[in-house]
Amino acid sequence: MSTPARAEIHALYRNYLRLVRDWPADKVRPRRDMKQMLAQRVEETFRRPLENEHEPFDIKDAQQQLVALEKLLNNDFKNKYPLSDTILSPASNPNYYSRLLNSLGTKNSPFKLFGKK
Repeated sequence: MSTPARAEIHALYRNYLRLVRDWPADKVRPRRDMKQMLAQRVEETFRRPLENEHEPFDIKDAQQQLVALEKLLNNDFKNKYPLSDTILSPASNPNYYSRLLNSLGTKNSPFKLFGKK
């Protein structure tokens, strides 16, 4: 397997940095934020290959992971598989999501947060 070029790794690194920049902060779990975890993982993954060109790096795997993360960021799955109103207003506790949003300090309806308008 050939070693990917430094320029190719650097371009992929910039794409990951853009993704981390655009990733929303998690208000529900501020101490276990996906954005912080992604930033740390990107730094760890790309540091050695960019410093040492002989360091093994699987660029195909990194590209596939980037595509998957971009799909999550762009809500591709939320749009492909929308939630029904019965999921957002369960019979056992119909106001659960409204109270959750109020506790987070948002004024939006749960339907907007989870893809409904």
